[in-house]
Parts: sequence; structure tokens; C-alpha cells
Amino acid sequence: MDDILKETSVKSLIVGKHEICDFPSIQTALDHWNDEKGPLELTILSGEYHENILLYQSDISIIGVGTVKIIGNRYALQKNKQLEEIGTFKTATFFINGSNISIENIEIINNAGPGEEVGQAVALYNEGTNVTFKNCSFKGYQDTICLGPLPELQKNGQLFSTPEIKTYFIEHSCHFSECYIEGTVDFIFGGGEAVFQSCEIKSLKRPNNEAGYITAASTPEGKNGLYFEHCFITAEKDVANVFLGRPWRSYAKTTFANCLVGRHIHPARWDDWDNHNNRKTATYKEYKNFYHSKKQLKILDWITFIE
Repeated sequence: MDDILKETSVKSLIVGKHEICDFPSIQTALDHWNDEKGPLELTILSGEYHENILLYQSDISIIGVGTVKIIGNRYALQKNKQLEEIGTFKTATFFINGSNISIENIEIINNAGPGEEVGQAVALYNEGTNVTFKNCSFKGYQDTICLGPLPELQKNGQLFSTPEIKTYFIEHSCHFSECYIEGTVDFIFGGGEAVFQSCEIKSLKRPNNEAGYITAASTPEGKNGLYFEHCFITAEKDVANVFLGRPWRSYAKTTFANCLVGRHIHPARWDDWDNHNNRKTATYKEYKNFYHSKKQLKILDWITFIE
């Protein structure tokens, strides 16, 4: 009986373009639920949703049926009404600032274009905790996924400009399973703790085949950082000189374990962002990865930055 009561206490809403749906857009459904209480199950029917999402609710599951694409096109060099560039973090197609959130079978896309033309363009920006993604796709170029928290200040000493953060969490945890993530430069970055399991991480081609970077962690000292397990590290045709990561901040922490890695990865594998001192503090690890030859890479024990 308790299980039945629990099930009936979960509110369900349907988003789609059909008359059977409760709302035609995702944001209108979330805005409606803003004044409600209790957990929500939001079902999104197949289609393209051209909108930028601000999710502040907690205890919510979002499930896509069929092919569901959420598409935004904001970019860092874009000007606001005051003719000021909006910056990286206000470009996010999907912004999350809640807890206990699960998202399944959704494509989150920023199609503004390559960073060489438009600057950073974020698909997902998470400032929540206990957030899970299953069978989702994240598509962009530079800075596809941002995992908060951000550092206190930019490297120039100025504050970051972000969407409103209504709740500040002590921990910022995410879990990605069986997801697809693509980009060119620093396309998984930030200070959050995240686990990526059985995901495809694909590097796209840059002009003149300039170097690419998969991760750019800014892990706070003592936190766990980014962990990739049993992932597939792939690239577009003829892509080369891609680094597994570089440290956005000095205590960056990233691990790739039991991953299948393509030949596009630079032989050095890690970059210190032109600051040798980062090698004293950043923690970059590999464990039992397999490179394109299918031969086992020399096992690298849990060591600090690979020299």
C-alpha cells in the first residue's frame, strides 16, 4: 500500500506538439510546476524544441520518447541589449540548478557554431547535484558541457557572469551513462565531480587541424574531479593532436580508466596549459586504457601529472 501511495504522489506532465499534451514547450511546463510541490515526471514527446531551459526544480525526472532534441544557438560573442558580449555561461541550452534530477533519452544541442567563429557555446551547464543522464547526447564545439561549480574568479580577476544561481550546493555530482558527447576544445570542463560510464566522447575537427582538448577541469582542491570508465574515445576522420585534458585550474583532476582510445590522441596525452607549475598540483591518471592498436597501454598507477 505504501508503494502505491508513493507512486500516485508523483505528478506527471506531458510536453509535445499534440493536443494530448499538457504543454507545447519544456520551459512552460517547468514554469507551471514552479509553484507546485513534490516530485515530477516530465515526459517529452518526439520533436525539436528550440528553447533555452532554466531548470531550478528538484526531484524531477525528464524522459524523452522517440527522438527529442533541445536546440539552442547562443554564443559567447553574442551581444545583449547593452551591446555587451553575453559570455560563456549564459549561452547554455540547458541550465540546471536543482538536486535529485534524472534525464533520459534527450539530445541537448548548441548549434551556434565552432569556437573559432562564435566563441564558447555551451549545451549543458550544471550547477546542481545528484544529477543523472542516461542515453543522452550533448552536441556542440567549444565548451559543450560545463560542470559547476566555477572557480571564484576568472583568470583576469573578474567575476563570472552566469544565469541566476538560486541554490548553492556543497557537492556537485553528476553521472553520465551510455551518453554521446562531442566537441573540439575543453568540451567537458568545470569543477564538478562527474562519472562517465560507457559513453562515446567524440572530438570534432578544428580548422587546420589545430590541437583539441577533451577536458578542462577546474577541480577544487580535495575533490574527485572527472572520471571516465569504459568509455569510447573517438574522433571525426583525419582529426589528430587531441589531448585528453588540460588544467583550467591548478588542482584539476581527471582519470580515464579501461577506455578504448583512438589514434587521434596526442602522444603526450596531457597538456599543462603552458604552465609547468600545474604539473605539481594537477592529477591526471590513466588505468588500463587500450589505444587504437588494441594492445594494452602500459598500466599507469595512480600518479600525479604525467611528465
